[in-house]
Amino acid sequence: MIPETTAGITVGWLNDVLGRDDITALHAEDLGEGLGLLGEVARLHLTYAAGAAGPATVIAKCQSPAPENRIVGQLMGFYGREVNFYNHLARSVPVRVPGCLQAEVAPEGAPFVVLLEEVTGARTIDQIAGASRADAELVVDTAIALHAAFWDNGRLDGVDWLPALNTPLNLAAAAMAEAKLPDFVKYWSGTLPDDAVQFVVDLTPHYPALLDWWVAEAAPTLVHFDYRADNFLVGGSAGDGVVTVLDWQFCMRGPGPWDIANFLAASITTDNRRAWEDDLVHRYHDGLLAAGVKDYGWDRCWRDYRYAVGQQAWSTLPMGDLDPGNERSRLLLDTLIPRYHAAATDLDVAEMLTLF
Repeated sequence: MIPETTAGITVGWLNDVLGRDDITALHAEDLGEGLGLLGEVARLHLTYAAGAAGPATVIAKCQSPAPENRIVGQLMGFYGREVNFYNHLARSVPVRVPGCLQAEVAPEGAPFVVLLEEVTGARTIDQIAGASRADAELVVDTAIALHAAFWDNGRLDGVDWLPALNTPLNLAAAAMAEAKLPDFVKYWSGTLPDDAVQFVVDLTPHYPALLDWWVAEAAPTLVHFDYRADNFLVGGSAGDGVVTVLDWQFCMRGPGPWDIANFLAASITTDNRRAWEDDLVHRYHDGLLAAGVKDYGWDRCWRDYRYAVGQQAWSTLPMGDLDPGNERSRLLLDTLIPRYHAAATDLDVAEMLTLF
């Protein structure tokens, strides 16, 4: 049976799935402050029988306790996607991810559970404070390695569980977004600039066509799709300066600049993003070429980056009524959403509307 909550993980279940009989006690420490909008995250402190050895802690992820968030994770296949990533793809990516001890999901898409190694002694990048220039370069270089390895080269062929951007579930999300549009306009009018709110309104009916455009136009690669500061650990037991990439629930087959747009637009302060953006996107493009990516000129990369920022700004619409679960998550959303829209305005992404 798959535990529905981290509190439902028992000593007996752990021993069973890990093939052990020497775990004698556990204590679950909630790590949910600012984490896991669509899931619950806990650190499990383990006690072993005398003479037995094993990790002192493991990280456990389960479905969200908030019904509306859990339904999104289930219907959109996010829980199953992370389970599939760890079971079938994690060992093939050229970036560091946590070692996985167990990953399973119910046939109907929930509940799910993932047990991961804890990267001890690592530091986090605070998304609210914004990444430093040095950390931004580390994260961009990590994206180069990830994207170049799968860039339009057939390595993802046959990975049926990894959707493209225009998967039927994503296309169907347009109806969900339209239903949420009035609440988005009500909440953000007067906080975001009027033209930013209007951009979301104008793009919403074209969302399915935009996804089709991306699939037809962009060279596909493995995209993390939630490439933001809170999903990285730096150093610690992984090694000095090593970036460990967390949270693969949203991974997809799509345009690489999507991840760069996500990080630069929301994980760096607006002032720093304006100062560093050109250099960092050039760093990404130069790195792809150095890693062997062909036929991808700068003008196309910059256009893809700008349009990805535009779609990131639009994608704040479905976030509007997710239950943050705690004050830090509410502050996170209220910080990153204006950053996305400031970047979209700076980059004149309304030009995207001429595609339709």
